[in-house]
Amino acid sequence: MSSVDAARQWVHAAGVLDCSRSRLIGIVNATPDSFTDEGAHYGVARAVAHGARLAAQGADVVEVGGESLRFSDRTPVEVEIERVVPVIERLVREVDTPVAVDTFKAPVAAAAIAAGAVILNDPTGLRDEAMLAVVAGSQVGVVVSHFFGDPKVRPVSFPDVDVPTTVVEWGHAAIARCADRGIDPRRIVIDPGVGLGKSPPQDLQLLHRLAELQALGRPIFVPISNKKVIGAVTGALAKQRLGGTTAALTWCRSQGATIFRVHNVKFLERVRTMTDALVEGHPARWFDVPK
Repeated sequence: MSSVDAARQWVHAAGVLDCSRSRLIGIVNATPDSFTDEGAHYGVARAVAHGARLAAQGADVVEVGGESLRFSDRTPVEVEIERVVPVIERLVREVDTPVAVDTFKAPVAAAAIAAGAVILNDPTGLRDEAMLAVVAGSQVGVVVSHFFGDPKVRPVSFPDVDVPTTVVEWGHAAIARCADRGIDPRRIVIDPGVGLGKSPPQDLQLLHRLAELQALGRPIFVPISNKKVIGAVTGALAKQRLGGTTAALTWCRSQGATIFRVHNVKFLERVRTMTDALVEGHPARWFDVPK
């Protein structure tokens, strides 16, 4: 495998995801208080049915989360485990699509991995040594995210820094820290952390200069779906941000991102296909024409 090819691969516990083209991570909010779903998929049966539906619609990964990042009290570990583990266990049996877990708590991650999750999305970027140990002791792929501040805590101010430059510097350090623990860089994708402790203007600047993250040599993961920056720019409520999400996904793909965490897989599956065709511009891949 060449260095270029390796930089486009995301190795996880069940195989390898080729990130040279767009990939969609379908969101299963197994919570009663998610921003967008508002508890519509809360409960094991509804969460599993939604996850299976996302897989059928074209999701490349189905991600299960048991705690919203709303500014509220943290969900107890045992409650979060009760929410996600039965869902993961059933999805692993019922769909062929890789299953991920979204959590910043090491005990939840360990339980989810034992239940069959092959990817971990930690919004706090493995800052917890216990979480880093869980990843180092497994073979899961991992989303390493940049986060100013702490989850569930409303920021009272925002750092006065050049955010894109800061994120790139942090990314190099995060990859090196993982390597020191024996975590293969091919298991890592980088999330710049849109909305995680950043103001809407900072988020917009980060998205505008997203191409700078390609210097990290790892696939770029953007959970852009229905983000607050879209609402800040367009005035749309969370459930009305599909248009803004579509524009943002298309822009991010043009800037080198290839992994997108989304709610509406059915609609965005066609968007990502057309965007890939426009970005790549290689007719032979899309049509029966000579190379």
